[in-house]
Parts: sequence; structure tokens; C-alpha cells
Amino acid sequence: AEKLQIIGASDGSTDATHDIVRSYADRGVQLFVPPGHRGKTGTANECVPTTTSEILVFSDATGVYDPQVIRALVANFADPSVGAVSGRVVYSYDKGVAAQGFAAYQSFVVAHRHAEGRFGTETSVSGAIHAVRRELYKPAPADLSFDMVHPLHMAQLGKRTVYEFDAVCIEEARSRAEDEYSSRVRIGIRAYSYIPYLLHGLRTCNDPLFTFQVVSHKLLRWLSPLLLFGFIACSAVLALRGGWFAAPFAASVAGIVVAAIGWVCGRLGVNVPGMGVPLFFATINLGFLVGFVRYTNGGRVAGWAPDRGEGEVTTLE
Repeated sequence: AEKLQIIGASDGSTDATHDIVRSYADRGVQLFVPPGHRGKTGTANECVPTTTSEILVFSDATGVYDPQVIRALVANFADPSVGAVSGRVVYSYDKGVAAQGFAAYQSFVVAHRHAEGRFGTETSVSGAIHAVRRELYKPAPADLSFDMVHPLHMAQLGKRTVYEFDAVCIEEARSRAEDEYSSRVRIGIRAYSYIPYLLHGLRTCNDPLFTFQVVSHKLLRWLSPLLLFGFIACSAVLALRGGWFAAPFAASVAGIVVAAIGWVCGRLGVNVPGMGVPLFFATINLGFLVGFVRYTNGGRVAGWAPDRGEGEVTTLE
């Protein structure tokens, strides 16, 4: 216990957070409140210099840790080549259509992270549960997310980022497509804000494998909504020729209709098997597309106020 330092870093919380943290002061829990509104990254940048531990573990406002999390995360640092460790986020789902789609997506994410670590290194960490060697910590711009920045910093230093399956954090899944859409807009703005930082960082990264992974996994995925929109627009023009040219556009329209039906089912509380995946696919791509438009118009994400499924996004214009 004498090696564990716990800090509740509050970015201008307006609820009972400060009182709750102070109630644990007799057990060594400290409260850190920077002046003004910094966002999570900015708050952490100011909080880290007050820490004394060799390993830094970062969490989110909504995550609930399994009791063995710290032990599982820290064990990986016995390997000197490891600079950062990401834990596994497990979601509790309801029976709604939107939650079905998110569950399918998460099963893919977990499998991908396993494969990514075996292939080379992780290209992202979970903001809700990850750890970094304190001596390797590098402050990041306040409008960027640690999820993406920390693995880049580790690669620049010649260190790996690994995935720890047994370090579990429990979160509540978003139950409405509208909540998922808002989240994806916020994530999209941060992702596009990160691209210039990423490209500049890769110039000083001597790891071709990491560069390949981050471009193929992250960069192309973030650009996929733009490519998808371009595909639909081109297929609409070609559909005017008729015949087989109309098939791609018809398939696109059919996909949009199915996603719309899934959204209506979700609003009505009707659980139709199979509707979750097309609805989730359409929601995240639309969210990222809107996020791109807002980013190009100068929008930046400073932080957000989580409310167990509903988040209020705060942007810097």
C-alpha cells in the first residue's frame, strides 16, 4: 500500500466529485484540481509532475476497475522493452438495437488488439485503463487523446505498447444510437486533430512496422467515412447509366434504409435481430463524417461531461 499513490484529478467537476475524493483523504487519496477547464489531457499534464510513482495508471470518469487491475498492468513492465500497457474494457449491454451493434464491434476490437500486439505493437490504448512508465511520459497537446498519443511516444522512444487481457475495466455501453453518434463526432474531431501530430511524429519514429500498423489501422479507418461518402456519390452518378452501374448505388441505398429501420426500431424499443450491425456501421461513419466537417471548421474537443450513456461535448472553436 505504501507504494500506491491515488490521485483524483478533477477537470472542473460540478457534482459531488471533490467531496467524495476528500472523504478518502484518511486513506491517502489526494485531490488535484487545476485552475480553469483543461480537459482530461491538459489536466493530466499538470497532475503528473505531482506524482512520485514509477508507473502511471490512467483511468476515466466512468470506468470501474477489477481488483486485480493494477497487478495485471504493472507485471508487464518487468519487460524493459515495454513502455506502455493497455487494459481491456468490458461493457455491460442492454438488449437495445444500438447496444447489439456496439457489442459486435467490441468483439472485433478485442480480437484486433490481440492480433495487433502479436504482430508488432499496439497503436492505441484505452483511455479508461492504461499505464505508462513515468520516466517516459511526455505531455501531449490538450486537444488530443492519450489513447493515440502514448503509443506514438513509446514508438519514438523505441518502446512497445502491449495489451493486457486480464486488466479489466467495466463500462456501461451506450444504449441509444444518438448517444453513440455524439460520441463518434467527439472521437472523430480528436482523431482528425491528431493526424498532423501523428504524421510529424512518424518522421522521428524509426519503427517501420509501427508506421505500417498505424497508417493501415488508424489513418485509413479515420478516412473511411470520406471514402465511403465518395463511393456513394460516384455510384449515384454512374447509376444514371443504368444496368450493372446501378447495382452499387442500389446496394448503398439499401444499406442506408436498413440502418434507418434499425434506428426506428431502437426508438420504438423493438428488438429486431440483425439490425444492430448496420445501424452501428452507419452511426459511426456518419459521426466521423460530421466530426471531419467540424474539424475543418475549426472545432476542437476540450473535454466532455459523462452521464452514463449521455455526454455533453465541449468544443474549442
